[in-house]
Amino acid sequence: MKPEDIAWSKNLFNSLSDGGSWAVPRSGLIFTKRGKQLVLTATMPHDPAMPVDAAQLKVQQDADFRLIKEHFGAAGIEVVRQVS
Repeated sequence: MKPEDIAWSKNLFNSLSDGGSWAVPRSGLIFTKRGKQLVLTATMPHDPAMPVDAAQLKVQQDADFRLIKEHFGAAGIEVVRQVS
C-alpha cells in the first residue's frame, strides 16, 4: 500500500465530523464516523435496472468493504460493519 493511500484515508476520516457520512458510489456503501471508528451503516439494495445482478453487487460490496477496512486500518482507523 502506498503512503499516499494511507494519507488519503486519514484525510477523508479527519474531514468527517462525528456522525458524518461517506458514501462509496461504485458499490453503494455508506459509512458513518463514530468516534475513532468508521462504521458501515447502510448498503445500497440491488435494483433490476443495474448492470450487475444481486449476487454480483454483493460480491462488489464485500470486496470494497475489505479494501476500505485494509486501507483505513493502515491509517490507524478501525472499520466495522454494523449492517450485513
